[in-house]
Amino acid sequence: MRPIVINGTVLCDPITGIPRYVYEVVTRLDALLEGTGLDVRLAYRDDDRPLHLPPMKNIRVVPLRAVKYFYNMAVLPRYLKANGAFYLGLASDVTLQRDSVVVLHDIRPLVMDTDRGMFRFKFWVHCLSVKAFAKRVYTVSYDQRELISRRLGIPKERIGVTYNGWEHMQRCPADESIFDRLPGVKKGEYFYALGSMAKHKNYKWIREVARRNPDKTFVVAGGKDLRAFGDDTEAQDTHNIFYPGYVQDGENKALMQHCKAFLHPAVFEGFGIPPLEALSQGAPILLSNASCLPELYGKTARYFDPYDYEVDLDALLAQPVEPAGEVLEKFSWDRTAAFWLEELKKYAQE
Repeated sequence: MRPIVINGTVLCDPITGIPRYVYEVVTRLDALLEGTGLDVRLAYRDDDRPLHLPPMKNIRVVPLRAVKYFYNMAVLPRYLKANGAFYLGLASDVTLQRDSVVVLHDIRPLVMDTDRGMFRFKFWVHCLSVKAFAKRVYTVSYDQRELISRRLGIPKERIGVTYNGWEHMQRCPADESIFDRLPGVKKGEYFYALGSMAKHKNYKWIREVARRNPDKTFVVAGGKDLRAFGDDTEAQDTHNIFYPGYVQDGENKALMQHCKAFLHPAVFEGFGIPPLEALSQGAPILLSNASCLPELYGKTARYFDPYDYEVDLDALLAQPVEPAGEVLEKFSWDRTAAFWLEELKKYAQE
């Protein structure tokens, strides 16, 4: 059987978003590989940054000394060729290797103009490389599958779907000390949002809704670049929005457990893990009706127009929803890791 090499360089970044997907899949795969005889390795660019990964028992960790751009273009391909390996890019990362499978988590830069032009050009080249070389492409929702097929011209039968999960929320206790940093926030009386301040996350909606609802409290965790909310001065003058900045997992858990509802006004998502995290903590979720969100969260969520700033949050919360159990069972790290184990068995025979 041939070796399988997973690109783990993204695990040198903070474990959020795509790094979260790779971390949760790899750590669970390590246990599932016991007794299978599969030779699975995790290679990463060794540039003196720490690798955020616990000790592995069945996956061999391979540091490859390289500078940024030479790693994917030269160093990693040379390692794959020397070992006759099959390549698995779980983090939208590609190498010019025909014996490969790549997960494209989303293709936002090809759909929206929220990124710089040069980045969008490089991302386009990256996607065309995936189209040309990867035997199969995966993504994280059927909404993205449709977009990838339409924008890149990849037949749908060549595109699979693999989901994110939520069980990482079970690992840490809720850290109630976050409320010491938010003296104006009362448990059970605030609306909560979490994410980067990227424009497609649409946190301008929260600012506008907060200005129209001065009697309500909003907590927005993540980056503190208030330009994401529109004009800096206007964002800072919105007295009923609190910005704790980056929150640790335990702090996020506490904020989700005690919020009146979790808000997610994004106009574009590949998947959207935060609403799933909130559901796992028993929080009602109020989501944009855009992108993949209705597909994934179905009748467990209440939906709003992300461009409607006059939305009545109380009326929205009064709408009935279905229990979260079916969604939490479907979107599971354990199920995703088990899926990849079966895929690896096939790649090892190719």
